[in-house]
Amino acid sequence: MYTEVDVFVSNYTLIDPEIYQLWIEGCSSSEAVSTLHQRGFAKQHGATVELIASDVLDHYRTFALLERLLTVPSKLSEQMVFQIDDATKQMLIEKYYDLDDAVIRELLGRKLSSRHRKDLDEVAERSGAPLRCCRRQFDNVRRVFKAVEEMPGNVVANIRTTFLLSEPLA
Repeated sequence: MYTEVDVFVSNYTLIDPEIYQLWIEGCSSSEAVSTLHQRGFAKQHGATVELIASDVLDHYRTFALLERLLTVPSKLSEQMVFQIDDATKQMLIEKYYDLDDAVIRELLGRKLSSRHRKDLDEVAERSGAPLRCCRRQFDNVRRVFKAVEEMPGNVVANIRTTFLLSEPLA
């Protein structure tokens, strides 16, 4: 009995910003495929739904591998596993650390402890954002706060330097 396997070999990592945005927003791979299909992605690119699903799954696997590097952006810049141009690296970092107004509004005033991380389902319900998206933002805010709270100097400059973020996002 034979199993069909799709293999793609590349030395350059391609990132589709639209699929990355869906991943950032907390969509599952099947939700992302459905959203792309509704937007007419298949017709625009002459692809079948199965091909789009395969591409989305490939992207999601790549994003899962990149996520551990995105938590420490300097590692993303220094790593050699993924060949990604500087503009794409910056886009990945900016979108990963981007904040949703509704989620941040719910997080303001809360302690950034792991105990409060368990209460994020309430934040997700109130903000209308997926739980995965709320967790990412909570973890990012906590990570940034812990990294810069003891640093001397300008907080915005420290955030920009440590996390490679633009000034408006910092």
